[in-house]
Amino acid sequence: MRQIEKYNIFERCIKGPEPSTTNVKVDFTGTFIKEDKEVNIKGFYNGNGEYLVRFMPDEEGIWHYELSLKVSEEIRESGDFECIRETANNHGPVMVNGMNFHYADTTRYIPIGTTLYSWIHQPTNLIEKTIETLSRSPFNKVRMCVFPKSFMYNNNDPELFPFEKDEAGNWDVNLPNYEFWEHLEDQLTALLHLGIEADLILFHPYDRWGFANLSGEDNLTYLDYCVRRLAAFRNIWWSLANEYDLVFNKNEEDWESFGKFISSEDPYHHLLSNHNCLKVYDASKPWITHCSIQTNSVQKTKMFRDRYKKPVLIDECKYEGNIEPSWGNISGFEMVHRFWTVMVLGGYCTHGETFHRDDEVLWWAKGGELYGESVNRIAFLKNIMSEIDGDIQPDKATFDVNPNDPSIKEKLDSVEMDPFAKALFSLEPVELSEFMYGFSSVFSGRHDDKYMIKYLGRECRCFTEIELPENGEEYSIEVIDIWEMTRETVLDKGKGKVRVNLPGKEGIAVIATRNK
Repeated sequence: MRQIEKYNIFERCIKGPEPSTTNVKVDFTGTFIKEDKEVNIKGFYNGNGEYLVRFMPDEEGIWHYELSLKVSEEIRESGDFECIRETANNHGPVMVNGMNFHYADTTRYIPIGTTLYSWIHQPTNLIEKTIETLSRSPFNKVRMCVFPKSFMYNNNDPELFPFEKDEAGNWDVNLPNYEFWEHLEDQLTALLHLGIEADLILFHPYDRWGFANLSGEDNLTYLDYCVRRLAAFRNIWWSLANEYDLVFNKNEEDWESFGKFISSEDPYHHLLSNHNCLKVYDASKPWITHCSIQTNSVQKTKMFRDRYKKPVLIDECKYEGNIEPSWGNISGFEMVHRFWTVMVLGGYCTHGETFHRDDEVLWWAKGGELYGESVNRIAFLKNIMSEIDGDIQPDKATFDVNPNDPSIKEKLDSVEMDPFAKALFSLEPVELSEFMYGFSSVFSGRHDDKYMIKYLGRECRCFTEIELPENGEEYSIEVIDIWEMTRETVLDKGKGKVRVNLPGKEGIAVIATRNK
């Protein structure tokens, strides 16, 4: 009996006649049964008379399957396979765990992403170089597009497109280009072997070939093929769009229909988001699993957590580089600073790099090699976060309190406050929130009473104070330089309010760890 590792792909092929109309919405189904569990899967056509069905088993044991292909006549097949225990770095698909993430086997997952929009649309040697670079990087998530991209430093035509053209020269979504999809699958598999999640962007506005202008029906046909063909990859995430609000021929009803379609058709319920340019998409919708946000104001991470009650990924916060547009020339230090800010506030940040090259091979678009200074420092942060045996939650700040709460108003005159604090509490809630989220420069978070992090950001303090939990426990205090990547233990047995001397420079964090 064939054995398949848990969370890997079980694939079966049935030979049959060519489809008579569409090569996408074929009547090919698989029913997979284990004891009282039943999963129904839609298969897809792969050309040359081959109909494939893919299934990702999530339980060990014997699975029975029944396949049915209806073309000119019905062709049936049945059989069994054994699902065996997962091995190595196979932890299953990533899932939401409260305001954070974990793999299906409950192993903690900390997204440390990078942006590679069009890397799969490049020549083979460049793709291979990108994979080699990723293998040496800290990144475990890649934002990448299905469709090619037309934008500055993205002027080359890809060798392969997702669809064939009809006799009139228009893209026919009912005629997939199987060579393209096999190529995409090869790259998804390469990422899988590296333990990297593929945050697959399904639509974007940067187009000169016509993919951004497909009809509503064609869009759903394309999404149908994506789900049928790719959903069994455990490292798939669905991102409806990069900058949905710049795809001007799609409206709110379109995005809603796309999201509901994928959510209902994907039997594994992979992570699903919609990314913005200007207006953050409403992540409170039930089919959205997490926030995928573009913002320069990374200090708003906690605000987004509080608003949507879902994990927050700041998937675009500008790029380390030196090109002319303002979004592509922040320093390496600024990129690392933004990562620390986001992660201390309980979110996750995504890297990107845009250093000018005459050959137009910029990492953010095409991959290749990394030239910036932030990657090693991001790896340093990843190691620190991985040492903490739990997820960081942002500390509650003064401006989380509604100053118009009657009980607060009554105390304003009786409680001793400095003039600045009293002025804050006299503001309207919206005014207070807008002011404080722009004003805040020091951020703190914790995991229970075991770990406390205070990140001083751009401030150059000579000392700071940490309020340790009043639990009778002692804490060791570390001072961390996020740029020099140094960690110095300055106190072994701290209790209560502790004063910590600092070097008076930017990029300093203080971590308190409860002694075991």
